Amino acid sequence: MIPIAIFIVGIFAGFLGSMLGVGGGFLIVPLLVLILDIPMHLAVGISLTSVVMTSVSSSIIYAKRGLVDFKLGLFLETATTTGALVGSYVALLLPEFILEIIFGIVLIYASFKMILSKSVTEEKKTLESLSRKRLLLGLGGSFIAGMASGMLGIGGGTLKVPILVLILGIATKTAIATSTFMIGLTASVASLTYQAHGLIDPIQVAFIILGIFIGVFIGSHIAMKIKSLTLKRMFGVILFFFALRMLLKGIGVNI
Repeated sequence: MIPIAIFIVGIFAGFLGSMLGVGGGFLIVPLLVLILDIPMHLAVGISLTSVVMTSVSSSIIYAKRGLVDFKLGLFLETATTTGALVGSYVALLLPEFILEIIFGIVLIYASFKMILSKSVTEEKKTLESLSRKRLLLGLGGSFIAGMASGMLGIGGGTLKVPILVLILGIATKTAIATSTFMIGLTASVASLTYQAHGLIDPIQVAFIILGIFIGVFIGSHIAMKIKSLTLKRMFGVILFFFALRMLLKGIGVNI
């Protein structure tokens, strides 16, 4: 039953991950840990590998619609991939409950920022049009997102979307598409550490990837038809629920 359950997790994560530009890692890790009782470090390794597949399949769809800002994404990835390498090594030195608490706190903050977003007129901003201050803040935030990815297996999209929208002022749908492209690069770097330590189960990864392909196809097409503010708030609400569950688990409270 475990492979079937993992397959279903993949569909759910691919659907919401592609629709919100987060790769699905923020769903995969809590579901594997909280429901299937898979150890945290193994769940992170599975999540990172599957996030790469979510990114590739979603990016192809978004790129065809001209929504991916490849130049900005690659610029920010210089900081994110560095953070991912640092985070993946740090994670192996920390006990699971510490990772769960960090996961919860970081994502609760991001969820509130997205839930409380207000409707604004979104401008089409590019790398060249951004101020130096915004770019520096964006690089700093991207490094932190990379560390979170390497430590928590979330692909970094849960932080990249808020960074692109709230710090850099990128239009929501462009932010989601660009984040989707970026998370694949981040997760592929972070997953190398877990592969080297034997923390990735090929069979479980295969089942979750099959589910992700189905979920991505549905989610990315629906995202094109939903208003940007609605996407932001959906992102925030779903993120808060899973972040709270993981935080409570980390401090020893299971609900």
